[in-house]
Amino acid sequence: MSFQLLLVYLTLAVALGYLVKKFLLPKRLWSGKKSSSTACGQDDCGCH
Repeated sequence: MSFQLLLVYLTLAVALGYLVKKFLLPKRLWSGKKSSSTACGQDDCGCH
């Protein structure tokens, strides 16, 4: 396998991985562990 063909397959794999992450997987997996209760203090100010 040539080096150029290896780069083509690697680029294709990265592009397909990005598309799967962007469109097929739920967004809650990538949202992180942000605590929304402390974002506006104790009361809900309606800022979000």
